[in-house]
Amino acid sequence: MAEKWLVLKFGGTSVAGRRQWETITAIVHAKRSSGYRVVLVCSAVSGVTNLLESLSKQLDSETLPAEILQVHRALAERLKINFDHCLLEAGQHISHCLEQMVRTPGPEGKAALLATGEWLSTRLGAQYLQQSLDVDWVDARDVLEVIPEAERSSTRQWLSATCEPRRDENLSRCWLELKPILITQGFIARTSLGKTALLGRGGSDTSAALLAGRLGAELEIWTDVPGLFSADPHQFPQARLIRELDYAEALEMAASGAKVIQSRCIRAAAATATPILICDIHRRQLEGTRISKQEAASVGVKTIACQHNMAVILLENLDARHQVGFLARVFGIFRLLGISVDLVATSETTTTVALNREANHLGADELRILVSELAEHCNVRLYDNCVCVNLVGRGVRASLAQLQSTLAHFEQKPLLMLSQSANDLCLSMLVHAGDQDPLLQSAHDALIPGHDSGPSEVFGDSWQQMRAADD
Repeated sequence: MAEKWLVLKFGGTSVAGRRQWETITAIVHAKRSSGYRVVLVCSAVSGVTNLLESLSKQLDSETLPAEILQVHRALAERLKINFDHCLLEAGQHISHCLEQMVRTPGPEGKAALLATGEWLSTRLGAQYLQQSLDVDWVDARDVLEVIPEAERSSTRQWLSATCEPRRDENLSRCWLELKPILITQGFIARTSLGKTALLGRGGSDTSAALLAGRLGAELEIWTDVPGLFSADPHQFPQARLIRELDYAEALEMAASGAKVIQSRCIRAAAATATPILICDIHRRQLEGTRISKQEAASVGVKTIACQHNMAVILLENLDARHQVGFLARVFGIFRLLGISVDLVATSETTTTVALNREANHLGADELRILVSELAEHCNVRLYDNCVCVNLVGRGVRASLAQLQSTLAHFEQKPLLMLSQSANDLCLSMLVHAGDQDPLLQSAHDALIPGHDSGPSEVFGDSWQQMRAADD
C-alpha cells in the first residue's frame, strides 16, 4: 500500500524544551509506524519572534541579538547537540539584516530578520531528530511562493503575504526522493524574486495547510490546548471542547478571535478539502477538534470569542444616501491604503466601520493618515481601543431569544456597533476595551450548556474537567 502524507504543525511552546522534542519524536515514531510519510512544520521557539520584532525597532541593540542566540544555545544544550555552526550562521544573518535595514528601512529587511526564528528552530529540531529518525531539513521558501497583489500595502506584501492553495503532484514526487520524515519552517515563503516574505503572525498554521494541500495530506496541529473551546479556556475554565466543525464555522471562529488556529489556515485547508485535527501535545489521549468539509448538522452558538486591538470609525455625512458615490469614495481610501475592513454598518447619516489594527499593521501613524484622508469627505469619529465580542455558530439568529439577560449589559455600558453576518454564522458587538469580560461571561452562561449536562454531539468535556483529570 502506498504511503500517505501527513503534515504535523508544532507551535512555539511545542518546540521550546527537551520534553516537548521528546514528545514530538514519539508522535513521529507513531505516525511512521502507521505508514505515513511525515512533514513537520514548526514555528519559532516561544518568545523568539517577539525578540526579533523588538530588534527590528532597536537596530542598534547590542543585547537582543545575543539574547536570541542564547535561547537556542541553551535549548541545544538541553537537547545535547552541538549547534555552534548554525548559531554562527544565524548571527551573521541577523547582522546582515540589521545592516540592510539601516541602509534601506522598510518591511523587506524586517521580513528577512523575523524569518530567523523558524530557521533556527527547524535546523535545531532536524539535528535532534536525526539522532533517532531518518530526517531531512527542507526550506519552505523552495515550495511556497507568494502571490503579488497590487492593491495590498507594501508592508502587508512582505509581512502578511498570501500563497495560492493547490495540489502539487510534482512536489509529492520530488519529496518522495528524500527521507520519509521532513522538517521545514512555518510562517515563511518567497517572492517571485526569491526574497523572504512572511505569511503574517501565526502564519505557521497557514504554511502547514498550504503544504498539506499541495501533498494531498491530512493536517494535525499540535498545540497546548486540546482544540477549539466554547470560550477561551484560560479565562473561562467552564468552557467546553468543541468536538467537530465544518470549515465555515471554523473560519468564522478563527476570524472572530479564537487563537488556536488562524483564519487563513482554514481558508487554505477548505480550498483543498484538507481535514484538520487540533491536538494537545501534553494530553495526547484527548480527542481534540476535527475540522472538515462535512457541514455540521447542529444549530446554535458554539463559541464566544473576542478580537482585541480594534478601531471603530464613525463616518458622519448628513446627505450620505443622496450623494451618489459617497461610499465608493470613502472605501476607495481604504483600498488605496491597503486596509481591510472587518465590519460595516450603515444608517441615514452614519457609516460605521471596524478595523483590526493588528491584522492591518495599523500603527498610530497609519491610523492618523487614514483618519486625515477620510476627513476630507465627511466628519470622522475614532474609537481607538475597542474589543469585538463575537457569538459564533451556525444559525446564530436562533440564539437571539436567549440573550435577554446578556443585553442588559448595555444599560450601563455603550454598544459602539452591532453587526450580524450575512451567512448567519456570527453576531458581533463592539465595546470599549475593559467592558468585554462581563459580556463574555453572561453570553457563555446563557448560550453554552454546562458540563453537568454531559458530553454531546457538539460539546465534549470542559477545560475544568480536563484539568481535574490531570490531577
